[in-house]
Amino acid sequence: MNDRYEECELGRDVTHLFKSDTSEAIAIVSVSLDHSEIARLEGIGRKNGKTITQVIQDAIAAYQAEKPAAQAQR
Repeated sequence: MNDRYEECELGRDVTHLFKSDTSEAIAIVSVSLDHSEIARLEGIGRKNGKTITQVIQDAIAAYQAEKPAAQAQR
């Protein structure tokens, strides 16, 4: 990201000024979690020195690694 705020005009599209220089696409996913689920994620993160995002990314990777084995058992 850059600090080109001085080039912004109210009401004008300035998306091009703030596009990332990297080619990697990033998406933000919103999910609903109750207080106990949030606390659980935070606790796992603290225990492992990771952010909630990193905990969730690890969980997705573990799920993907497990998935082919689970499908083979069907």
